[in-house]
Amino acid sequence: MMLRAGAIIALAALGPGSAVPGIGRDPGRREDGLSVIAIGETGESNSVLRGCAAYVTDMHSGRHDAGKFDLLFFLGDSFGPTGLNVPPGEVRRNAEAILGPFNEPMDDIGAAHVHSIAGEHDYYARNAIEESLLLGLVKVEEAPIGLTDRGNRREAALGGWTHHYGAPSEAVFPLSPGSGDSVQFIFFDSAVMLRTPETAWNAPLGRLAALLAGDRRRPRLVWRILCAHHPFISAGEHAGYTAWDDEADSVEYVPPCDRDSSALSWVRNMLDPEDLCAGRYRALVDSLRRVIRQGGVKVQFALSAHDHSLQLLSEASGPGKEDFFPAIQIISGAGSVPSRVNFPDPPHLFTSAKRSPSDRGESLPGFVRITFTGELCTVVFYNGENGDPIDMGGGARVFHISSSGLLITN
Repeated sequence: MMLRAGAIIALAALGPGSAVPGIGRDPGRREDGLSVIAIGETGESNSVLRGCAAYVTDMHSGRHDAGKFDLLFFLGDSFGPTGLNVPPGEVRRNAEAILGPFNEPMDDIGAAHVHSIAGEHDYYARNAIEESLLLGLVKVEEAPIGLTDRGNRREAALGGWTHHYGAPSEAVFPLSPGSGDSVQFIFFDSAVMLRTPETAWNAPLGRLAALLAGDRRRPRLVWRILCAHHPFISAGEHAGYTAWDDEADSVEYVPPCDRDSSALSWVRNMLDPEDLCAGRYRALVDSLRRVIRQGGVKVQFALSAHDHSLQLLSEASGPGKEDFFPAIQIISGAGSVPSRVNFPDPPHLFTSAKRSPSDRGESLPGFVRITFTGELCTVVFYNGENGDPIDMGGGARVFHISSSGLLITN
């Protein structure tokens, strides 16, 4: 991907938290809706990343039968382990290693149609342990720590995409060319929230509240999607599904915030609360729930990464007053280094865990494709190894979500 100076200047002028309208070149969209591919945790340049990028490129070019897409989202932790907070001479090389395989679709659809959000690794300042072994042939980098926005500033200046960090921002796109109905994507920087005390949360939460309040005067927004690196529910490693039970041939839950059963995770969450059980993480989800409920407009689902797996989860909802907070969570974090995830349990838990005991519950690599058409959107997860739709449990390969926020499975 070429790092164009003109694009760098244009994006830098926007700054973090700016609203980015859905404008730019038409990438040759099909007439049957607005289609977005979302992929997260692309932080390592390896065969998994290149495989995923190859199928994304094949869809864009028409070589894959899923067809063209309109938007491409990167869901955080795009570069690892400390984002682009690296020596200046390494920035361009690191960016090319990760984004280069996506060069063809990114250059063609343009920066207004390619969006990325910050993850915690994009904020880390340095590695706590850096050591070269075997005369420099092996380099060990462990335990990224610290807080800086330098890496995010560099990501925003790359060109070729629109990078969101800091204050919440939005991008709005029509459901089809010339349509008055549209889809709103709200990009919320959950990573900086978890890296800062709750006393600093008023400004971003206030900005989110203002966006939602403004939406009450925009009746043609049919869809409203919350895009944040951190999910509000999960069945992956950050939710405690970290161990393999050889006797039961299943993924075992280990409480990551319990000092007795998982001392290392307990200490890590005291320093850097990245597991869903951590107090600050729970406070973040509670804050989002409160602000969205008070906003008075429906958010149909949340789109995230963080866990290195593919998941679709639906919280059971009973009768009663409409809840504006989304009951559906889509996680697409298997872009380069898939990790363990709980086995699927339909009708509310769908995952990409491999069934073979030798795979020990590791997620398939891949990404999600979501297509919005009027009152329904279609969700399909694609395997980064062969490009096929993934059976996410019980034979379910295609999902539908209604504009009222209900999950419908085939």
